[in-house]
Amino acid sequence: MPPNPILICARASDLRSELEGTLASAGYRTTVVGTPADAVASMRDDPPDLVVAEGLAASGAIAALRSGSGTGDVTPVLVVAPARDVEARIAFIEAGADDVIPAGFARNELESRVMALLIRSGKITPDAASRHAGAEVITFFSPKGGVGTTTLAVNTAVLLAGGGSPAPARQNGGPDLPASRVLLIDLDLQFGQVATHLNLSPRYDVALVASDEAALNDPELARSYLDVHSSGLSVLAAPSRPEADFRVTLDQVQRILGLFQPQFDHIVVDLGSRLEPRTVWMLDQADVDVFVLFPEIAALRSTSLLSAFLAETTPLRARSHIVVNHIFPNELLKSRDVENLLRVKPAADIPFTEVDMIRSVNEGVPLVIGRPTSPAALAMRQVAQAVIGIQPMEATPKATRKSTQRRGIFRR
Repeated sequence: MPPNPILICARASDLRSELEGTLASAGYRTTVVGTPADAVASMRDDPPDLVVAEGLAASGAIAALRSGSGTGDVTPVLVVAPARDVEARIAFIEAGADDVIPAGFARNELESRVMALLIRSGKITPDAASRHAGAEVITFFSPKGGVGTTTLAVNTAVLLAGGGSPAPARQNGGPDLPASRVLLIDLDLQFGQVATHLNLSPRYDVALVASDEAALNDPELARSYLDVHSSGLSVLAAPSRPEADFRVTLDQVQRILGLFQPQFDHIVVDLGSRLEPRTVWMLDQADVDVFVLFPEIAALRSTSLLSAFLAETTPLRARSHIVVNHIFPNELLKSRDVENLLRVKPAADIPFTEVDMIRSVNEGVPLVIGRPTSPAALAMRQVAQAVIGIQPMEATPKATRKSTQRRGIFRR
């Protein structure tokens, strides 16, 4: 989180402490005062990027705070209003407040509103917000379609959200996964099937939130566009009609990510298999990129071409993982062949399980929920562990040293 200076003005000491603790822990530089007069005096010495104020009885106080820095710039003001007092909230907005949050707010709601105001006022760009704020971004992509990218993205997201049934410790291959706040975004905007895999009938989708300018400036309104799966996973679905893809711009994708990142611990993004500007930007922004392939020559060639393209245009800063998904019963190449050809050890091998996998997709029940102890579900658990940095228990120090000496295909 960029260290934007924020001035807190509140009469009640407990509220001052709550605001200061929340914003300081989010990485902001805070100054705390008790009255609007003290706030204006402080602003002249140290102009803040934002004022969070409580107890403003006079409408003139908001105007004084907005212009209090004396630099000629307008400072956005977020007012903390009495809980359940709708009239007070309206009055503050009419008096010039940039946003109002009711007392008793949740920490993530405060962080989201602060981030939205900083973005709106130009104090921080959506690009910077998405790179530094909140959630770890995990992308799933394959340069070749039909290899199970969506299946792996969905099951990984469910596991990170704490929705997968626990696997026996002796089979799990590592520590269990802590439950987190997880958002799954389907950015395969023409034919994305995340909702199908989760048996969801989404009310809204990426294209709708992208076209709503009010939602792009209001984290709370944007969150109303999400569906929630029974596992606790939040989902932003792909459009129901493929032509909606052409209306979603890169700028809108950047703003969507900037809005949601402060609200979650992990954002998992299904990028599908189409390489275009939104995909390249998301791969570059991610903390972890997972590349899915089927062990055959065409898929390996596509992956090599992708690696060369990214090396020339957008060298990735993210941690990169290869996952080999055996979608057919007969192996054309062994996993060790993939490892030798790409010079990187796959994070996981997903074994062929035709009946379980087809049933999982058709019923809309992720494999890690419906068949958590199946070999494929256990392998998917290894993927989830890898993306958050949990090492498999069977990895020996020698093997670890050997793997770190390899030059991964997506490393610079």
